[in-house]
Amino acid sequence: MMDNLRAASNSVVLKVILALIMLSFVLTGVGSYLVGGSNSYVAEVNGQEIDRARFEQSVMNERARLQQQLGEQFSQLAGNEAYVKQMRQQVLNRMINDLLLDQYAAKIGMAIGDDQVKMSIQSSPEFATDGKFDNSKYRDLLNRFQIAPEQYAEMTRKQLLSQQLLAAFAGTNFALPAETESVVALIQQQRDVRVASIDMKALEAKPEVAPTAEQVKAFYDQNKSRFTAPEMARVKYIEVDAAKLTDDIKVSDQEVADFYAKNKPLYIQAPRSSYSIIVLSKESDAKDILAQLKNGGDFAALAKEKSLEKDSGAKGGELGWLAAAAVPDDIAKAKLTEKGQLSDVIHSDMGYLIVRLNDIQAAKEKPLEEVKAEITKNLLQDKSYNKFEDIQTKIMDGAASNNLSLDAAEKASGLKAVESGWLSRDNMPKELAYPEVVQAIFNGDLFGVKGAPGPNSDLITVEGDRAFVLRIVEHRPEAVQPFEEVSADITELLKRQNVIKMAREQAEQLVAALKTDKGDEALQAAKVKFGDKKVITRMSDDAQLAESVFALPLPKEGKPSYGVSSDKNDNVVLVALDAVHPGQMDAASLKAFSAQMANQDSGVVLDALISNLRQQAKIKMGDLANIQ
Repeated sequence: MMDNLRAASNSVVLKVILALIMLSFVLTGVGSYLVGGSNSYVAEVNGQEIDRARFEQSVMNERARLQQQLGEQFSQLAGNEAYVKQMRQQVLNRMINDLLLDQYAAKIGMAIGDDQVKMSIQSSPEFATDGKFDNSKYRDLLNRFQIAPEQYAEMTRKQLLSQQLLAAFAGTNFALPAETESVVALIQQQRDVRVASIDMKALEAKPEVAPTAEQVKAFYDQNKSRFTAPEMARVKYIEVDAAKLTDDIKVSDQEVADFYAKNKPLYIQAPRSSYSIIVLSKESDAKDILAQLKNGGDFAALAKEKSLEKDSGAKGGELGWLAAAAVPDDIAKAKLTEKGQLSDVIHSDMGYLIVRLNDIQAAKEKPLEEVKAEITKNLLQDKSYNKFEDIQTKIMDGAASNNLSLDAAEKASGLKAVESGWLSRDNMPKELAYPEVVQAIFNGDLFGVKGAPGPNSDLITVEGDRAFVLRIVEHRPEAVQPFEEVSADITELLKRQNVIKMAREQAEQLVAALKTDKGDEALQAAKVKFGDKKVITRMSDDAQLAESVFALPLPKEGKPSYGVSSDKNDNVVLVALDAVHPGQMDAASLKAFSAQMANQDSGVVLDALISNLRQQAKIKMGDLANIQ
């Protein structure tokens, strides 16, 4: 599936659709719909509040998702206050959209029941093994992406609700050529720009950008929630992994031979029959072929030429050796008993069959060499499992005999204990990232008094034939970090904010000069120079710069349009927009995109519905969102 997604991500049509979705977010942004206020809620939608706790939890979930997706890059972005505010705004926007859809669904009598949610999850191919729902795979995937089952169920409920709402609008969509071309012209638009960077390093060297000690302390006092360290623990643990226990386990030829001798009934091959078939669509054709066969016709040649069943037909009609239980009912009913015997024409769901019994094989004992590999594998698994059970027992006995240390468990099992670094619920190493282990560490049962080591855990078994015994080495409850620990970080943050503020002021002054005849003089004095032309699209890698470029007014009378922006490294830049070119597609891509718009524009329909609901809604902004 991932290969298909990678391939699809390179298609022009998909990129256009992604851009269209991005554009819809711009067109339905929060800013133009919200009215300022001073209340204890984050937002109020038609009288229904979005409280701070729910909002902050959603922000935390979004941060975790972005951290998982972007890694170290997100850590850099998270230090950018403008980026954080933009992310919080997007989260609030989604929450408002969700609430509007919930309210609308309730108004028209739509609802998603628990049974529908359960059925949707259990029918999802991502959670299936051999076509059936696999609860272990389900829990593993949710754990990998740090999503609680209740949270995923609610996400599924919202998705089903959106689908149900869209169904009411589906089936009436079509795209006119002019409509398609205008959309492509908009979302594939290219803009020629030149960029000039403000010298941020020169500004950093100025003494006035350094915050005072009072400013640093005031920021800490006003933003203590930003410096809350999560509950953390260091643990010592012993892991038993059944898969690693097979390395030093051997199975001898004598053991295989002894097992074979004692269990020969397991290796008796049941009687088998070999059949060939020809499948035809008409009974008259089947009777004609049967007549040819009775007159000496070549069964294999006729099967290759005439049979509708291509797999067997390519092999001359042969089905191979079949035990009695595996013979299809239609063939069994023919009651063929002699080699070379032909059936009459048989009517079946496949069509009209002619069957020949090629050969019969009596029951026979499989030789040892034929089953040696199978027996060896089974004996190896049995020995591994027995060793796994034995070591678990030794670990439990050792951990129980000295409940304040893992020394006895190490000695009894022969396994070495491992000591971790500081762990939190949201920052578990892969080898410990199991819900059962996380629960054991942080549920409080293993904590000692005032952070001291507590007792050993019971045996914790997890999926994949693994088991753990652990103890808490040190524990820290959730707490606000002391000022001394974060003052240096705050100083750097405030200094960076001051540098950005000064850079923007300088950039705005330069823009003002560029709009007069003193632009070149001002640029020269500031030692700022525009670079070469670059082409920016809505899909450009530097999303922050692209957003600013596409917000600039169009150039007039051959004169550039100027603005101030930030690049992906949060450096302040001047932007000169020189030209705008409508987006274009070749005929084949345009045709494909038109079909996508006509048949798969549910995202556009949903955006339109949300936009409609927003225009009619009463949405008020509280004072706790921190997105201004």
